[in-house]
Amino acid sequence: MLSIKKRSGLEEEFSKNKIEKSMRNAGISKETAQEVAANISHREGITTSEVRNRVTGGIKNREPQAAKQYESHPRKIYKT
Repeated sequence: MLSIKKRSGLEEEFSKNKIEKSMRNAGISKETAQEVAANISHREGITTSEVRNRVTGGIKNREPQAAKQYESHPRKIYKT
């Protein structure tokens, strides 16, 4: 299992489907969300912030205006 480190400090299984869903929830087109999620490379212990930065970069290359939507989409905040 490849894991991703969340802001809360917890680790969970890395899922390209969750990345795609996050983009779709922010209003990104299905096609762009699928393409960007498919191109996100993973390494063990990657953080959600790193993934978010890679996703934003991928969206900017395809739909610059949509990247602004994704950047401004609210993130879950965890209390520690």
